[in-house]
Amino acid sequence: MRKLHLLIIIFILFVGLTNAQKEKISGNWLLTKVIQADKPYEPLFIQNFKENGKMEAMGHELGTWEFNPNKKLLVMHSEESKEFNGEFKIVLINQKQFQLKQGAVQLFYTKINLEDVAENNALMNFEGEWKLENDKNETQLLKIELPDTFLITRLTSGGGSSAYNGTWIFNPEENSVLFIGRTNLLKGFFAVKEISETEFTLERKGVEIIGKKETLKSPIERLLFKYEDFPEETTEISPWQDFDALLNGLKSTNYLKYKQSKLIPNTSSFSHNILISKININENEKRISLSNLSIINKDTIQYSESVKGNLYNEYNDFFPQEELNPYRLVTTETITVNAGTFKCKVIEGFYDNSKIKYWMILDKPGVYAKIIREDIGLFDKVDYSIIELEDIK
Repeated sequence: MRKLHLLIIIFILFVGLTNAQKEKISGNWLLTKVIQADKPYEPLFIQNFKENGKMEAMGHELGTWEFNPNKKLLVMHSEESKEFNGEFKIVLINQKQFQLKQGAVQLFYTKINLEDVAENNALMNFEGEWKLENDKNETQLLKIELPDTFLITRLTSGGGSSAYNGTWIFNPEENSVLFIGRTNLLKGFFAVKEISETEFTLERKGVEIIGKKETLKSPIERLLFKYEDFPEETTEISPWQDFDALLNGLKSTNYLKYKQSKLIPNTSSFSHNILISKININENEKRISLSNLSIINKDTIQYSESVKGNLYNEYNDFFPQEELNPYRLVTTETITVNAGTFKCKVIEGFYDNSKIKYWMILDKPGVYAKIIREDIGLFDKVDYSIIELEDIK
């Protein structure tokens, strides 16, 4: 009988130790380093060994895991990644560190407590949008959100853009921040050299990353009207229907200068460039042409030409902008832009799938004080811009 009791006690202890070991393993672990054939590298992603035996990496299912107490092995099964498939010897396991070995491959983990991450991140005062200084001909914006996500948006001089997201973790004890994601621009551990409400400096391996806080200078006025808000037949008329008045009004003007502010995708910040319309009038042929130029980072490109006369744009009463259909008169108001203060007719309407709002200057036919344009693209991506009159020459 005593022998039976002893066996039961041993079994209970064994099960307890096994469960305790499994509890140590289960949870979120940051894979900080891999050594393969004596060559180290830093994958830096979070691997979750779930209590139900499932295994996830960065929110995606990676496979399954189980603990072999007899051989002190962690057995991983993964069809997604051969690096996490097979038997791994447990070299070290405690509350903070976890180390595995399979042949010439060693895996080094650090325990991550997501509740602690949320609390620590809130201490850094890092939330917001930051413009990163760089020596490339591009805009780099870092958007930090609580509890632990970030987004980097890169805009090239040619107008192209790319975005990368990931996770960030602040360590108040070491005064460092870790970026985990698919971008090399911000990846790994950075020392926090300085951070204030307006600026931060991070440092990694002797290289500094400097960010300056973005402030919203151009208010976002979303265009909320819909097709069904417009009558089937428009009774309103454009204030610039008289072609002769348009011709005479523009013949004393050499060019129009506008500031274009484009909303950067997934942020509340804007990129800015200058638009120039050079005006050429041919009174004999009753022809108006505008060469439309864009100035971005000191590069000038002609992107279009607007022509009215003869049969060109004969019925476009919104020249030199697009003819709206449908449209409606909203109000008459006086607005102030950098070029001055102007009394305008405010028109809303559609050009294909684009929503547009025009501020048409009453005593300057052909000159817009302001234009808001909003397009909804694939996956509900918003393409939003504001154009304001800067100068008339």
